[in-house]
Amino acid sequence: MVQESKKINSYSKILCMSESTERQFLPTFAELIDRMTVTQIKLNLVENGKEDFKEELRKISSDLDLILATNPIHLTGELISSFVTIAQLNLHIWNNKDKMQENLENEGEYLRLLKLSHQLNGYRNKIKNQLLLIEGISDKSQMRSNFETDGLNFEMGL
Repeated sequence: MVQESKKINSYSKILCMSESTERQFLPTFAELIDRMTVTQIKLNLVENGKEDFKEELRKISSDLDLILATNPIHLTGELISSFVTIAQLNLHIWNNKDKMQENLENEGEYLRLLKLSHQLNGYRNKIKNQLLLIEGISDKSQMRSNFETDGLNFEMGL
């Protein structure tokens, strides 16, 4: 079935122009990349709603195609590295959230994991701010202000 093959081949749609000519979401390129990674994590880790997650990935991919059609962003190894890093950070934050739920009674461990998640989120926001600049958005209101890492040393390729 043609529709099913489109769903299976959602990754390749990121690089080609989509059938839709209207944006499905209004977030920036950076926010869509971030949302795509989180939705991909959900698709693989959450038992229910897999079809909804696949549909969201399709819509995000379509919106990314439309952004790239009007604002061609030069794909570089450094840019790909930033996508991979955002995905890794999101997975780490996701796993920390699960561990925090397991440690509700252990205040020390809970607070350690909370701080780590905050630190990782700071790195994530730094990357998203850099992606905004690549997209040509320098408006301070679009930038993420929570980019404190509280001394965490996390190697990034940017």
